[in-house]
Amino acid sequence: MLISVLSCGDDTVCAYDEGAIDPVSFECKDLQLNVGDICDSNGDGVNNGTVNDACECLPNTQGFDCEDLQLNVGDSCDSTGTGAMDGTISDDCQCIPDRVAYDCVDLQLNIGAACDSTDDGALDGTVNDSCECITGFPIIASCPGFIQNGDFEIITGDPNAQTDEDIDLATHWKALWQSGSLADLFDDNTTDFGTGCFTSPTSLTGVFAGMWIENTTNPNGGPLYREGMFNKLTNTINQDTGLYTLSFDYANMSEACASSNDVKVGVYGVYHPLANPLPANPTGISSPSNLDLFGAANTVFLGEVVITSTTTNAWQATIFTIDTSTLTFPTNGINHIMITNSHLPFNDYGKMYLGFDNFCLTN
Repeated sequence: MLISVLSCGDDTVCAYDEGAIDPVSFECKDLQLNVGDICDSNGDGVNNGTVNDACECLPNTQGFDCEDLQLNVGDSCDSTGTGAMDGTISDDCQCIPDRVAYDCVDLQLNIGAACDSTDDGALDGTVNDSCECITGFPIIASCPGFIQNGDFEIITGDPNAQTDEDIDLATHWKALWQSGSLADLFDDNTTDFGTGCFTSPTSLTGVFAGMWIENTTNPNGGPLYREGMFNKLTNTINQDTGLYTLSFDYANMSEACASSNDVKVGVYGVYHPLANPLPANPTGISSPSNLDLFGAANTVFLGEVVITSTTTNAWQATIFTIDTSTLTFPTNGINHIMITNSHLPFNDYGKMYLGFDNFCLTN
């Protein structure tokens, strides 16, 4: 076999020589490009422009990649409907949530999340504290169950140091929004409930909560009597994990103030990372809706309890069942319970100040 090796002399142009292409051959010599070529219009290294007849590199002025969203591929977007730009537009014009810091990186899941323990595609397990996907779901059969400090007895201060808006003195309980209109905390020694006609629930039970429950269909109703409270659950509760039973006690502390039509107490499940701030204060009795406070994708309406017009200040117990197979839970499950007025009010106006105690959520 004969192999011929040629070398490039000083007067020979080799195809791999730098500068081998004669710039004179380009229509736009300064750019070393031809009219119609793609080019870098803003100096960021991305070819996002086109050379025009005047040898200028102009940015492309096409429409959006995703016309329905009025966004381009790679743009930031709101993946949860909460107003937070927490996602990115994909090549198929979907708003994909940005990568999050999971408790269990290898599983890409958080502790307490539902998981596939048998690799059959069914979410039949739970991620434990060791980041293992174990078969089954947490079973808590004794009260307070999944609710922490359901009887409000664990406190970090004196419930009587201030008259109202101090629910956050009860460990694991807090307000629904950033300031104002918190639920209140009292005990058997409370004599000042903030309103002279309020009466203490009977019989004595130790520490308990209280708040206004207003029922109105007025879209312009103000937020003054919109109050609520929020409890951090012991474990995340996921979709299709069976039946749960919620119970609590209530009493009408405003019975002596004025008569009232029936009102509804609404119960909601919420996914809310502890590191995230609480929502902004509501601007009205129904704006935003309870379903939108933490974002519709992070909230599920679990049920409601009707408090009748004949309710007295004697403690009464209520109980209802939550079927996780018939409700649409947040993707990450729920890690909080929200107690407030129902977003589905009766037609007739009503307003009561209610005492609450002994919350229990079991399965």
